[in-house]
Amino acid sequence: MRRTFRAVTSLVVVAVLSACSAGTGKGASDVSGSPESQNTITVFAASSLTKSFTEIGKQFEAENPGLKVVFSFGASSTLAEQINSGAPADVFASASKKSMDSVAALIPNSKVFATNRVVVAYPVAKPLKAIADLNNPAIKWVQCDHQVPCGTAADAALTADGVTGTPVSLEPDVKSVTGKLTALEVDAAIIYATDVKSSGSDFAALEFSNQEKATTKYPIGVTLSAKSKAQAFVDFVFSEAGRKVLGQAGFGGLYTGG
Repeated sequence: MRRTFRAVTSLVVVAVLSACSAGTGKGASDVSGSPESQNTITVFAASSLTKSFTEIGKQFEAENPGLKVVFSFGASSTLAEQINSGAPADVFASASKKSMDSVAALIPNSKVFATNRVVVAYPVAKPLKAIADLNNPAIKWVQCDHQVPCGTAADAALTADGVTGTPVSLEPDVKSVTGKLTALEVDAAIIYATDVKSSGSDFAALEFSNQEKATTKYPIGVTLSAKSKAQAFVDFVFSEAGRKVLGQAGFGGLYTGG
């Protein structure tokens, strides 16, 4: 029995020592404290920012040798939930103030850096004549799910224009909605003006009559747990170079961050 007890005790001591080594930040298994991880900025961003932020990330890295930007794109509401659940984000760029407000405890300071607006997009080869065409049961159209920023804006704009028609599906984010349109699976889709522009000349759009209802603001902020270099990325978004990329993509209301 003594021999068994000593063996068990030895295993416990080894396990405790291993755990302590991993928790000191000095062990080989410590990834978070490594120079490489400290120079990596993790950015959670709305899916509508995919193309623009990817380009901004490349330019930022070029001007800041040694720093690397890793992106996680998705619906703002989903990203906010992930951040509140402990996801390791350094920066959050949301497509709505509501989603940013939901993480205020972790991102107490944020600023609007751009605006966007939803429109009714359609294939040029099969044009729509008016927003009211969405009330026609023969017209198949899609939009973002209601809790997603592009869906919230769509709901408000549709109501303002008196549309009572029903979409054939509610998609998890604007990228999915745009994908259905470009694959010609539907006759129309409510997406951002920036997505229409990036989809090419085969697609056009109708503007909603109430621009205020159709518009959404994009705030950006650094998490309380962010690495010190994360603010540099946010500053770059507000810089002349960052605003130029966003402007070329079709974003409006470009702010300097001042």
